[in-house]
Parts: sequence; C-alpha cells; structure tokens
Amino acid sequence: MAKATTGRRQSRTRGQTGNDRRAQIIEVATALFREKGYHVTSLDDIADRIGFTKPAIYYYFKSKEDVLFAIVNGIVDEALERFHAIAEGPGSPGERVHALLVEHTRTILRNLDANTVFYNERGLLSPEREKEMRKREREYTEVMQRLYAEGVANGELLDVDPAVATATLLGASIWSYRWFDPEGRLSADEVAEQIAKLLLNGYRR
Repeated sequence: MAKATTGRRQSRTRGQTGNDRRAQIIEVATALFREKGYHVTSLDDIADRIGFTKPAIYYYFKSKEDVLFAIVNGIVDEALERFHAIAEGPGSPGERVHALLVEHTRTILRNLDANTVFYNERGLLSPEREKEMRKREREYTEVMQRLYAEGVANGELLDVDPAVATATLLGASIWSYRWFDPEGRLSADEVAEQIAKLLLNGYRR
C-alpha cells in the first residue's frame, strides 16, 4: 500500500521543476492556512493535499514558519514592485495616489487567500521576521506619504499630515479583505475603484 501511494505522489509531480514544487507548496499552504488557520494546519496536511511526502516539503522549507514567511514576504514583494512602478510613472501626485490606492485594494481582493493569511496570521512569525516585515511595509507606506506630500504642496490634496492620510487610506483599503465577496455583484476592480473614489473625495479640495 505504501509503495502504491508513493507511486501516485511521484506521478502527480513528475516533470515539475524545483521552483514549480516550491510554488505549489506555497499555494496549497496558503489555501489551508486560510481554511483551517496556521496553528491547526500541519506540514502533513500540506503534503497530503499536494500528494507529496513530508520529507519533500522539508527539502524546500525547513519549518512551517518558513512557509508562512514565504507567503507574507511574497505579498510585500508584489506590493513594493507595483507601488514603485506607479509612483515613478506618469500623472500628477494626486492621480498617482489614487492609482496606488486602487492597486493596493485590487491586489488584496484578487488574491484573497494570500492576503487573508497575511493579515490574520503574520503575527505568528518570529519577532525577527515580524520586524523585517514591518521594515519592508514602511518602504511602501513611505512611497504614498511622499506622493501625498507632493499633492499637498501643489494644492491638489487636502493639507493633512501625510502619515495620517496614508494610514487612513491604506487602513480602509486593507479592511476590504474582510467583507469583499468574490461572487458578489461588483468585481475586485470595481470595488477597488469605488473605495479609492470614496476615500479620496474626502481629501481633495
């Protein structure tokens, strides 16, 4: 029986590269962490759902926390890449703040599993890794703060502290992961645009 199970596992993963397998582990772990929670999900659960052996998981990740870190780190990588592209792109500061807010919300809602894990489970990382995440998060909040300050300077945005404005805008955007319904009447793109319009109208002159 054990040999038959191993054969099935090998046949399901044959032809995959190491990067493919690592990505598959992250994808399945993300879904399980959202469904069951980080504490309840074991590496055995992840291996069983994929069809791997548990030692195969350990080949790519030394611990379950390493898997969680890969998930949350990937979220920040994606956010930073998109934020910098928008911040350095065309448009006035106010237009780029709007675009950043839309993109921030859209990214959350298009990838609900990973972002739900990010916001619900990241506090379970080690203090060292949580400190690293906070440092990287500050990088993209500073991008929006800088643009908001430019919008204030040119008279485009309301003169409030950029740190307060950024925390309010991003905080309201983040909360959408709790109530957005992927099967609902509005798409992720439509919700993202409406959130940005609603929030920024309160800040525009």
